[in-house]
Amino acid sequence: MIHPRPSVRVRRAALACLSGGLLLAGASSTPVAADTRPSIRLDNGTLTVDGFLDNRDSGDTRETFVSVDGAENTRGKLTVTFDASDVKDFFPASTTGLVPCDPDGDLIGECDHPHQRLSLNVPAKATAAGRSGRIRITAKVDGKVQDRAEVTVHVKDPGLVFDRAPTGFADVEPGSRLDLPGGFTNYSSYHGYRSVIVDVYFPNGLSPVEEFGNCAYAMSNTGAPRISGQDTSMSCRLTGPISPGGSYDLDLGPVEVGHQAVLLNIRYSARPEKPGAEGPEPLRGRPGKGRPLTFTERAEGATHVRSRSLPVTTSVRTTNQADFAVNHVTLKGKVGDVVDADFFFVNNGPGAVPAVFDSEENNETAPVVQLALPKGITVIKAPENCAEEPDPPTDRNTKGGKEADGPLYRCWQGRMDKSALMTPGSFEHFPFSIRLDRPGRTVNDTADSGYVLIKTELTVDEFDEDKDNNRSHISLDVKAAPRASATSTEQDTASRRATIGGAAAGVALAFAAHIPWRRRGIRSPSIGTDATGGNAAASEGPEPTP
Repeated sequence: MIHPRPSVRVRRAALACLSGGLLLAGASSTPVAADTRPSIRLDNGTLTVDGFLDNRDSGDTRETFVSVDGAENTRGKLTVTFDASDVKDFFPASTTGLVPCDPDGDLIGECDHPHQRLSLNVPAKATAAGRSGRIRITAKVDGKVQDRAEVTVHVKDPGLVFDRAPTGFADVEPGSRLDLPGGFTNYSSYHGYRSVIVDVYFPNGLSPVEEFGNCAYAMSNTGAPRISGQDTSMSCRLTGPISPGGSYDLDLGPVEVGHQAVLLNIRYSARPEKPGAEGPEPLRGRPGKGRPLTFTERAEGATHVRSRSLPVTTSVRTTNQADFAVNHVTLKGKVGDVVDADFFFVNNGPGAVPAVFDSEENNETAPVVQLALPKGITVIKAPENCAEEPDPPTDRNTKGGKEADGPLYRCWQGRMDKSALMTPGSFEHFPFSIRLDRPGRTVNDTADSGYVLIKTELTVDEFDEDKDNNRSHISLDVKAAPRASATSTEQDTASRRATIGGAAAGVALAFAAHIPWRRRGIRSPSIGTDATGGNAAASEGPEPTP
């Protein structure tokens, strides 16, 4: 079939359409010039600060990241200026580093990098409580402004704060008394209060001498009469008015230092009372007897005001020290016997110290003792709170540079928490069952002997009066097995005697272990001595005794 040839007019029209389409296609493939003007981007537009460095865990936002988007497309010199002059009165005159790129400390910084961090990890002045201001940020290219942004700075209103107490007392004699001044400030510029609650916590070893009629007293076992060895919490209702911005002082009376105290901390707090529907807020504990605790307006020049380290505490360091010790154990019997060996970690006193031996939140696995058992034995049973170390490290404390070749164990506390004290006589014991595999008798400086060593993550040297008993030996006194001519009945009888002897020696120790932390400890003159006798399968240094 023959197709008719298009006319000249039709061909020209088609060419025109094709040309137009190509032009349109070419136009669409050419990128449209974008707006490359730099713009400031903030992660956070509001920063919150307060006057107390110790309150950094409050969850407030104290920093923001500042970025200039499009900075890579600029052809001139980019600068980012931070101007914090609006919040100058919020911070002490000595404050530095408030804004980046501010070497002269005039609160105006000019940076030549598009990414900066604005961090306000500095305390504000108490007079700035409740106020807000702005930090202005400007992006420029060759001195011409491209964009502006602002960060709002808000100073928290902390309200009522206990802010007056002694920082601490040192070299205090046990049994003496300390005077305890106190005080609080209403940092709010707008809110007053009709009444406030003041709480004071006295740890075990410190106790208030005087009671106040408007206070309640709660002990560690609430409702029981106060006795030595308990914590005391004092909660007092003080009737106002408490004016906005007002500071007030009070006299908490003397506190008595216990005979076992070593290093303790008194804690304080103050807050507005929260009356319930049925009347005043109830105070926890039994009512006190005596005059009411009162307060007066703070005079100029008052001492012990603590506006920079809150919450307030008072440390009490006495002349007391503790004495941590471990016991000398001799593994005694004949080859094939399974003997009981009890190792002790004890505080001989006279001071009581916090039972905190590692940096973990709980204290259930805080290692306190390392055991290097002598060679020639086999551990049949180890306590749950002891674990064998696969590769024993060199013990540089061993005399003559020698070390035990037997198994190495690390043992930790089994029943302590961070809030407890290790009082004199408190101990942790580690009972092992050990089989004697070969005969021999060791002396303390041979490689055949082992050792038991106090080894904690946190050092106990600060409180330990006698460090010589922090390490002791594990010795062997093993006789050969009965002669081959001995009958099986004679061998069985001898084995039972050794085992029974070992069990008898361990009964008192096992009984003592069920009285946690309340027995008298190993006295230092006895550490490292034997107390063998009879057919005891395991002879030890003096155990904690009733």
